[in-house]
Amino acid sequence: MFPVGRRVGQYAFTFLLMFAIGLGLPISPLLASRMGASWVEIGLMGAAWGLVFTFSAFLTGRISDRIGRKPVLAMSAALSALAALLFLRALSVSELIAIRGIEGLAWACFWPAMEALATETADAKQVGRGIGLVTTVYAFAFAIGSFAGGFITDVYGFSAAFATYFAASSFAMPMLWFVESAKRAEYQAPATAGRTLPKFFSRTLAAGNLLGASYTFGLASVMALLSVYAVGLGIPVFWIGVAFSIFWTGRVIGAVSGGSASDRFGRRRVAFFGLVVGCIGFLLISLASEMLLLAIGVLLAGLSVGATFPVSVAMIADGIEAQLRGSAMGFYEMICAIAFMLASASGGFAAEVVTPRSPYWMSATVFLSCAVALSVLLTSGRHDTYPQPVL
Repeated sequence: MFPVGRRVGQYAFTFLLMFAIGLGLPISPLLASRMGASWVEIGLMGAAWGLVFTFSAFLTGRISDRIGRKPVLAMSAALSALAALLFLRALSVSELIAIRGIEGLAWACFWPAMEALATETADAKQVGRGIGLVTTVYAFAFAIGSFAGGFITDVYGFSAAFATYFAASSFAMPMLWFVESAKRAEYQAPATAGRTLPKFFSRTLAAGNLLGASYTFGLASVMALLSVYAVGLGIPVFWIGVAFSIFWTGRVIGAVSGGSASDRFGRRRVAFFGLVVGCIGFLLISLASEMLLLAIGVLLAGLSVGATFPVSVAMIADGIEAQLRGSAMGFYEMICAIAFMLASASGGFAAEVVTPRSPYWMSATVFLSCAVALSVLLTSGRHDTYPQPVL
């Protein structure tokens, strides 16, 4: 087992990079809106992020299996810093869409490598807790970054906010010196008494990828569209930053409890409960007409997303041998990226053609449908590790 003290580098790097991205993400749609972007173009910003992520996540995960996690994580910090610089110089909506694509590549370098590293450096019986801790740091950093983004933009303008984004991304790079990877011998495949381990086709992996796609669909409706939706409700930029901070605070609380709870009570139970809470949260967002109801909705949505993310990653870790985890996490992130891209594009289109409330009705439906599907896919066992392949 890797003591928490030996994982401080992971947490420091994650905090700084996610603070930076969390600062920039909610204000980039506002910058696009100020440039005259339509709802469809704002949706395309999220779709560009998802498109690049879709075609790169499996590859970056596979590369991290081959050359190690740290070089790929270094690339994520470098790309984030580049995106921040480009935001400072952007003059058109089309440029903003392209920059969101660069951010998609940065995330593709970060998440498969970090998810694999977090599961490798956790005790075998506490994989959910291990990824939950990383998720907690990530969500906490995003909450602070979102608040800072709203505050800095409101008081000092977009240039100061994106300059802060660049500085935080740059400061993340030296933290990789303190990131300790698992030794190769520490994450060989477990003995299976002659049994063949499943690769990418099993009920557990299918459930993990489905849960990841569903939570990401809801996440996209918040990250890609909520800031402009809130402007339409008459909420000032500062309070939009507060709303995002509430969402990420919910993610912190959900992540702290979700992974550990799934180790103890089972993946299916925790996932089902989290999805139901998320369904209620998105319905409340769709009904909001002022800050209070919006805040309650984003809090419940954040709790749901925070709890279901570590559970979905733990499901993937449960069903794949350790030396393939980078590839498995990359495939998982590819599925999530497709969901993000579809949610952003379809949500932006529905907001334009039907009503800006449409993306949150859609997210509530997706969460409820996933809860029903997981009840069928998963047994009531605690881990469901190495299930029989689905042919």
